[in-house]
Amino acid sequence: MKRPVSVAAEFSWSDVNAFRLQRHHLVARAPKSQLAQVVGDIGGVQAQVMSYAELQIAVRVDCTPADIREALWKRKTLVKTWLMRGTLHLARSTDLPIYTGALGAYTLRNVNAWLKYLKLNEPQMNNLFQRIGDALDGTPVTRAELIAVVGRGQSAHVRQILKSGWGGLLKPAARKGTLCFGPNRGQSVTFVRPQAWLSDWHDLEPEVANAELARRYLRAYGPATRKDYSRWMGMFPGADRAAWAAIDKELINVSIEGQAAQMLAADLKSMRSSPGQESVQLLPGFDPYLMGHSNRDHLFDAVHRWKVSRVAGWISPVVLVDGRVLGVWTHAITRGKLKVEVTPFAPLKPRVVKEAGARAETIAAALGVTLDRVSFG
Repeated sequence: MKRPVSVAAEFSWSDVNAFRLQRHHLVARAPKSQLAQVVGDIGGVQAQVMSYAELQIAVRVDCTPADIREALWKRKTLVKTWLMRGTLHLARSTDLPIYTGALGAYTLRNVNAWLKYLKLNEPQMNNLFQRIGDALDGTPVTRAELIAVVGRGQSAHVRQILKSGWGGLLKPAARKGTLCFGPNRGQSVTFVRPQAWLSDWHDLEPEVANAELARRYLRAYGPATRKDYSRWMGMFPGADRAAWAAIDKELINVSIEGQAAQMLAADLKSMRSSPGQESVQLLPGFDPYLMGHSNRDHLFDAVHRWKVSRVAGWISPVVLVDGRVLGVWTHAITRGKLKVEVTPFAPLKPRVVKEAGARAETIAAALGVTLDRVSFG
């Protein structure tokens, strides 16, 4: 029989929401000078849809998509690459060694299945990862150019793998820190080696990186569980156990309305003092606030799950009120005018309707267009 776990504190979901809203910069937008810092604070933004990634930042920072592109390709304070959950992210450049130091140890969820599919052994696959890194420096090259260099002198079978299953090899190579994205060349994506592309790089031992990534996660998404962290990171076997073990002495047990969770002891004071400020946000698709836990039952009633978590892993843009999802929204831009359509789960209070309109104005300004109207279905 298990002994009851003693808890350092008991919280309501309102307490937790207030803490997370502050840590996600969703109470007040930060100045443009803090753009990279905000992206770092929230553990990066998911970027398989680049327009959504830009809005994820713009709802938190007083900036435009042009500012974000400048941070990526000119200032290089942001970097684009495959990270958590095998998805494209924009991350703070100085944080990339933390991500790759932790994620690089977990190349693939099921290595044996991949080797069987590729008809390679593990040394051959690792050699390809090494060749990818060796073929890159600080000069952007296209996918076709990279394939030509990596495939030189390789067997016909390996060259065919590079042409047909290339994307599957690029993701783990990125997690190992051997490549990231460069600026597009016309319609073609390009790749560079981050150690040569970025101005600052410090390799980290996996144990150090594991601990720091877990801390970063809990600062933004805590209190949470190991299962939550595993889902956020990408469900790599043993990754959550290693991370929690690395920061074991820094953790405390808490209860959220009877649900067990853990958080950093260093955040307890902030958690207890987080002001319950009213917050209304129009969050874009795949927003980090919705991506940090093993399920989203704490965010909305289960009856609305399909409206938010749609087919093929698509996460809808949502109306977030005091940390809870109360509806979804869509937008369209026609002739420089933005139209926003909100579909609430239930009638919204007048103050929420007013604030949603203000958030739509903010989004329009960030996109450099004029707000036409906000309609509520």
